[in-house]
Amino acid sequence: MRLMQNAVEHSRLVVGVIAGTPIDTKFGVNFLLEKQIKAFGLSISETPQEQTELQALNRDALTHKVEQVIEQLKLSGVNAIMIYCNSLSGAIDLEAIRAHIDLPLICPLDVYRELIGKYRKFGLLAANCQSCANIERLIIENDPRAKVIGVGNLQIVEDIEKGYAPRAIIRDHALVEIATSLRMSGVEILILACTHFHYFYQEFKGSVCLEIFEPSEQMVQRLLAMQTELAAAA
Repeated sequence: MRLMQNAVEHSRLVVGVIAGTPIDTKFGVNFLLEKQIKAFGLSISETPQEQTELQALNRDALTHKVEQVIEQLKLSGVNAIMIYCNSLSGAIDLEAIRAHIDLPLICPLDVYRELIGKYRKFGLLAANCQSCANIERLIIENDPRAKVIGVGNLQIVEDIEKGYAPRAIIRDHALVEIATSLRMSGVEILILACTHFHYFYQEFKGSVCLEIFEPSEQMVQRLLAMQTELAAAA
């Protein structure tokens, strides 16, 4: 896979971004550019379909693949890792990776943990049903009384990668109607459980009467906190 990087020349925090495809890897690298954080990125597959198929691999095999990518990124001088992919985060053994690497690691699942207990009924809009199941497991394990309604649609991801306009994606995939249906079912918060969906987040959140949560900003805030800690220790 091709190594990519953003245009930030100097930052105390240098983040290695890992995602499912080159497009969402680029999204993550560019999002860190907006925050003036240096980033290098590698994807684990070339297309959304290939990414979904990889998740059917043995969990240990996929975990090992991610560990290999981390080792490649370390050669670029990264001092933190961001897994910018919901489905990948749920398909690997995160604790095993954290035990084997000597770098801090952040992923969307870490942010979702902060929502548990604050809400009782969650909606999920994800790239595939495997991702929905993994996030539902995280929520229920930490709050057995919680309820989760999930929608997985890989076609949304593929349309984003084709460059369709955010408004067209919201319209063609009936996302406002889906959010309205979830609200009528008692959902309190809809998690955009795919980092690709940051692409239409701003336009979408103003179109529905439901709290919409997209994890990218909170992930970066955690990284900025790490950067502050590094500066204080210097």
